[in-house]
Amino acid sequence: MEDALRYIIIAVILYAVCMGIYKAVRTRKINYCFWAIIGLFGIEIWLSRGFLITLQIYDWATWIVCFLTISSFLGTKKSKLSRCISGITLTSLTLSLIGFVILNIIADRKDKIVIETPLSGYSTARIDEIYFKYNGKSFERAFNLKDYSNIDDLRNGYNVELTIIPVAKNIAKIESVDLVPKLELMKLKGCRQ
Repeated sequence: MEDALRYIIIAVILYAVCMGIYKAVRTRKINYCFWAIIGLFGIEIWLSRGFLITLQIYDWATWIVCFLTISSFLGTKKSKLSRCISGITLTSLTLSLIGFVILNIIADRKDKIVIETPLSGYSTARIDEIYFKYNGKSFERAFNLKDYSNIDDLRNGYNVELTIIPVAKNIAKIESVDLVPKLELMKLKGCRQ
């Protein structure tokens, strides 16, 4: 759900950027607030992909920030309401950026752990992605699946190996994501083949 929302937001922002460039070229005026919102939102999306966050409040905050970002592009730019929404959007994006920087600083001082979780699914449509669960919440991350193209179903033979840094109970920074072969049941029990 989070990623579908992000794709919608990215499409709206791309439209807004194209319209902003068109208006800037046409009127020869630059809307610095507009470009600050675009830049901060892009940085926030990029930084958030490096974390696994399972807090419900984070999902709600993401929805609110995305709604504010879209709202700041709609309506007349000279109205008081539009300037207020743009200010709130800039503030919320700046606070989320500061939050991710603080989480990165905390993660740099903690130890890494490696966990293995089942591969929930994968996609080879436009972007290769793998799907997995962490703390009961589903996530997907981009992963190059070209080396696995000869396998019928990756879910039967592979697990996801996450190298993470737990920052808090429900927040972890991703250091690396990899696919590892599942151990056969006989090898786990120490039986001969």
